[in-house]
Amino acid sequence: MKGRPPEAIQAMTRAVSHAIADAIDAPIETVRVMVHEMDDHQYAVGGVPIAEVKAERARRADG
Repeated sequence: MKGRPPEAIQAMTRAVSHAIADAIDAPIETVRVMVHEMDDHQYAVGGVPIAEVKAERARRADG
């Protein structure tokens, strides 16, 4: 989802790149990672809009 800081995205792409390189025994220089950020209204989990999923998770966390 959109909204993560650039530093977090960089850390994620670095970790994913290394995991892929290790998993397929490929040189890190050959691994490509593309980040596609989406708005909440473009994503759903189990048919439920992600905004509703996040709201339910927040309700559960609040007890």
